[in-house]
Amino acid sequence: FLWPDSLRELAALVWLLALVPSFLLAYYRGWEGAAGGLLVAMIVLIAIEVVPALLVGTEVDWRIAGGVAVVFIGGSLGAGWIAEMLRREKTDALELAHRDPLTGLANRRMLEIFLQQHFELAQRHRGMTVALFDLDKFKNYNDTHGHAAGDDALRAFADVLRQRPRRSDIAGRFGGEEFLTLLPHEDIEGARVYAERVREALVQYSMPTGDRITVSVGLASSGPTMASAVDLVRAADAALYMAKAAGGNRVEPGAAH
Repeated sequence: FLWPDSLRELAALVWLLALVPSFLLAYYRGWEGAAGGLLVAMIVLIAIEVVPALLVGTEVDWRIAGGVAVVFIGGSLGAGWIAEMLRREKTDALELAHRDPLTGLANRRMLEIFLQQHFELAQRHRGMTVALFDLDKFKNYNDTHGHAAGDDALRAFADVLRQRPRRSDIAGRFGGEEFLTLLPHEDIEGARVYAERVREALVQYSMPTGDRITVSVGLASSGPTMASAVDLVRAADAALYMAKAAGGNRVEPGAAH
């Protein structure tokens, strides 16, 4: 509209091309991309309409320029809004896929992914230890007080685990009444201190039923004879079996491997 007639089609093409990166930024980066898209649009608007008009001394039709700017703003914000909604839906879906819906902790799938990653790192560098927790006599508790009370007990233990994290630790529900904590760069003694604190905290936790629940813990550290992360969990499970056999409510370090 401010360009010579011979360049009108070229100007229109430039406008169309300018729309592509602007809307792509808005779509893939949400509101942040929308802001970037608006900035790009304004720069293009000034570059291909206002600057040439000023150089040749013609009057700028601000109504048309403003209309184009409004279209860019509306389009970019619209694309940004759509992208933000899609991003939130994707985040929620990932949360559902990797979080235990009852306790809010990592589920078994997520634990196994991190377990494999940390195990491979531990074999090349410093070791790692895992702590496998199992609530004592949970079936009896569940049968006596009902499934709702059993769910409360699982959530209570999850809260205990959440209250004693370290930045590198990863805790989750491994299945049923079993929970697993990954302790990268930790030896068996450091893991024992951590597990004892968790066990003692649970003993002091008063359930709505008036009962107290306890937990048994099996520990295992990665070693040169372990071929896979599965071996590490199996060693922790063997230690957990010994803790249960000894009466429960105790921490049992596994044998060295």
